[in-house]
Amino acid sequence: MAQPDDEDNVFDDVCQSIREATDRGDNTFNVSHTHILSVFPEDIKLLKNTVSVLHIDNNYQLCKLPPAIGDLTKLTWLNLSYNHLAELPAEIGRLKNLMRLHVNNNLLNSLPIEIWNLKQLEELLADSNQLKAVPTGVLEMPQLKKIYLDNNPLLTPEDIVEGFEEKVPPPPAVGDCSLTRQKFTQCFIHVSFHDLCGVPKVDYIH
Repeated sequence: MAQPDDEDNVFDDVCQSIREATDRGDNTFNVSHTHILSVFPEDIKLLKNTVSVLHIDNNYQLCKLPPAIGDLTKLTWLNLSYNHLAELPAEIGRLKNLMRLHVNNNLLNSLPIEIWNLKQLEELLADSNQLKAVPTGVLEMPQLKKIYLDNNPLLTPEDIVEGFEEKVPPPPAVGDCSLTRQKFTQCFIHVSFHDLCGVPKVDYIH
């Protein structure tokens, strides 16, 4: 079993790597296969002026990302796969240039609604998590071409009928998902669509 001092050392090493990458002006940064790092340092914000590709993957104890990750607005690819994340910070919605978001093989039980602010997003990998539903705002993402949601405990039509009020979040107060759904007609998508029981004209991503 890892000792606290070991994790402190890894944390310090990551902070040092961030500072060095900042000094060099690197546009790619990787933190992978650190088996005892549970919380990522706030120092990640130091990379905001240079890094466009960020890999924080295969860190099997990593369960928390700092809100400062939202400062990295130059990011085009964020890879958070194969960690131990149960949630994503809402600040991810500030990554206005993000084109690829990989959060597969974590413990996510939801995606932040702010994800629909990622208007440049083309690829969303969220398979192998604990997702039961996806924010309807995903249908507002005009550039999205690929979305992977397989191997999640997604709600079925039977779940919706048996426990609509308890299991399904309320639909947005405004917006027409039946129209925005048309944006997916030329996408490669690993989900199917169903009408949300009791809510006419609002599609449910299954």
